Amino acid sequence: MKIYTRGGDGGETALIGGVRVPKDDRRVAAYGTVDELNAVLGLALSHDSQEPRAIDLTEMRTVQEDLFTVGARLAANDPQRAIRKGTIPQLEEDRVTALEAWIDRLDAELPVLDAFVLPGGSLVAAQLHVARTVCRRAERKVVGLLEEQPDLNDVIVPYLNRLSDLLFTLARFANRRSGLEDTSWLPQRKRSESDAP
Repeated sequence: MKIYTRGGDGGETALIGGVRVPKDDRRVAAYGTVDELNAVLGLALSHDSQEPRAIDLTEMRTVQEDLFTVGARLAANDPQRAIRKGTIPQLEEDRVTALEAWIDRLDAELPVLDAFVLPGGSLVAAQLHVARTVCRRAERKVVGLLEEQPDLNDVIVPYLNRLSDLLFTLARFANRRSGLEDTSWLPQRKRSESDAP
């Protein structure tokens, strides 16, 4: 099978089901952003090579598979038909619960959060913060499809929302594993007060 097909040279692409749409279609933008998120997560994993890892490899690989499922759902012209036929899998509600359980486990090892956190710290943490922002953008793109596809609000939107929370928590956890403290955002007034003798 060749990598290139020349089918997209005219500025269109095919959805699952064969319907062709412009490459700037909102659905394409949504699943393209989910694909970007998956790539950014792969980069974070590649940076997280020290033992013990900050990111649970098995759980994050499952998240990456989930994102392929989300992308397939967004790329399907008639998603319910594709799910019934077995052409694409369905993201189950228990995946949202699994993300929440992962967040809770990590959060139990972290100091109480009492301020906004500036993105950064270790290379892994910084990459996870980038992933978090891409995840939020993916969520916004999917929310833009709700009027036409309200069922996206059943699992897909909650999943992306919880995943962004997980990525934030993982970034904090990665910094802690590296012996780094998160940098809190202090508004100018509070910063001046804290610098006073």
